[in-house]
Amino acid sequence: MAEIISSLANGKVKNMRKLRERKYRDRTQSHLVEGVRAIEEGLAGQAHLVQLLYDHAQATQQSELAALVKTARSHHAELLPTTREVLGGFSSRDNPHAAIAVFAQRWQPLNTLTLDEKSVWITLESPRDPGNLGTIIRSCEAAGASGVILIDHACDPYSPEAMRASTGALFGVSLARASLDEFIEWQTNSGATLVGTGLERSTDYRAPDYTGPIIIAMGTERDGITPRLHAACGQIVRIPMRGNTDSLNLSIASALMLFEVTNRKYQD
Repeated sequence: MAEIISSLANGKVKNMRKLRERKYRDRTQSHLVEGVRAIEEGLAGQAHLVQLLYDHAQATQQSELAALVKTARSHHAELLPTTREVLGGFSSRDNPHAAIAVFAQRWQPLNTLTLDEKSVWITLESPRDPGNLGTIIRSCEAAGASGVILIDHACDPYSPEAMRASTGALFGVSLARASLDEFIEWQTNSGATLVGTGLERSTDYRAPDYTGPIIIAMGTERDGITPRLHAACGQIVRIPMRGNTDSLNLSIASALMLFEVTNRKYQD
């Protein structure tokens, strides 16, 4: 039986708490997941569980937590029994989660991405808002799309804000990242149609037939996609708006595009 951790000064707890900062997530290529249900979703998505910090007292009373501990042991994760007070040090919640886990990050190299007739990917050029990114990941999973490709200086999909917004959907989609140069070179040889959003030389987003593998390109809300990515697109589409608003929130526009394209592919 492992010793029960009772202090936030414990070395392993201190290292876990550091994962709230991006530089440590990047350095270790790992991230935190809070809550029994969210951890179970990670395991169901075949993510690699590294450590499980859990409320030792509740594990003797709650069947769900006890089952999670057993599953974590079968996955050879490091089990760290602790107290409610230590778990409370990870957040400002009055009622802290009964378990917090460290998972390994998952990134796919561009040259390993699967592209076929049903493939729909969304590439995001330098997204800045982790809440938007998490919501886009959630929409991607809900629409049945393949995954998300992040270009250049993107916010972190493994940040607590993005994880909360994705509500576990992060474990159901593939993630890739690349520089703009790398992405354009790969896409040019991929056989996929790159569909960007914008006003110049654009058509209604409901007009194209979207046959073959599709990659949807989205930029920032203020600037859209950059001229270089715009020039690489085989099609440019726009989302018509009837009111006075001249732009949509990035996550909403991305959801509209994702469902339009995937619905076409799965309408039969």
